[in-house]
Amino acid sequence: MAVNSSSFLQVLEVPSGRLLATLLGHTKTVLHCRFSPDGQTLITSSEDTTVRVWRWQSGECTVLQGHKEQVRCFSLLSTSPSDTRLLSWSYDGTVKMWDTEGGQKLQDIEAHRGAILSCHASPDGSLFATTSADKTAKLWHCESWQCVHALSGHQDCVRSCRFSWDSQRLATGDDNGEIRLWSVKDGSLLRICSRDGKDAMDSLHGGWVTDLHFSPDNSLLVSTGGYIKWWDVEKGKALQTFFPRGTALKRIHVSSDFSTFVTIDSIGILYILQRVA
Repeated sequence: MAVNSSSFLQVLEVPSGRLLATLLGHTKTVLHCRFSPDGQTLITSSEDTTVRVWRWQSGECTVLQGHKEQVRCFSLLSTSPSDTRLLSWSYDGTVKMWDTEGGQKLQDIEAHRGAILSCHASPDGSLFATTSADKTAKLWHCESWQCVHALSGHQDCVRSCRFSWDSQRLATGDDNGEIRLWSVKDGSLLRICSRDGKDAMDSLHGGWVTDLHFSPDNSLLVSTGGYIKWWDVEKGKALQTFFPRGTALKRIHVSSDFSTFVTIDSIGILYILQRVA
């Protein structure tokens, strides 16, 4: 397990909590980190505009430089250990592809006029999606890096996105709490979730829609914002809502069988939710 405190990281053994390594190098707050599929490499991004690739056992580090503003997140293009490509995106409006093995920048595009707020690669590896403060989402081809579809209609910053597991749909969520479902094939709008009611809040979701996940069979969708909601994908209807004590849920971690959901709220309460059939 990797944890960060300001600009340095610690790698801890689970469940003992024994300290395995301390990694120094970032000059500002670390915003995101994740291990490679084999657990030998740790990748981090930071407010200092860099992505770092750590061989954490030796302390060796490759710095990926090129963004002009903070790098809030990144994504491995696939889960295959042989695929070393990584996507990074930034408030500078650019998306870059890197070879994490050698540190080379493979692609670089100005994808949006505003800050890029999320990015996700399709499970089949053919496309990736970007969302932005310019109120649009875009679909891009992973090989040609051409824009396949520009998705417009959101009335506020598009904060999050997620492909379905069959790579046929894209879900996007905005800062007004609206969730839209799109056809990946032709870029058409399939339906809008949560349009009928605002749950007695200023936003349709009690806040920004910060994260989205499809169930393995693509029939259900879970979203986080001011609270957590589960949706019927075909109907676009909310099935259940969970109201945390705090607000501003950032991300939700979902088990592979879509049965367990873990998130944390603005006052530091950790929630572990179990789906009841």
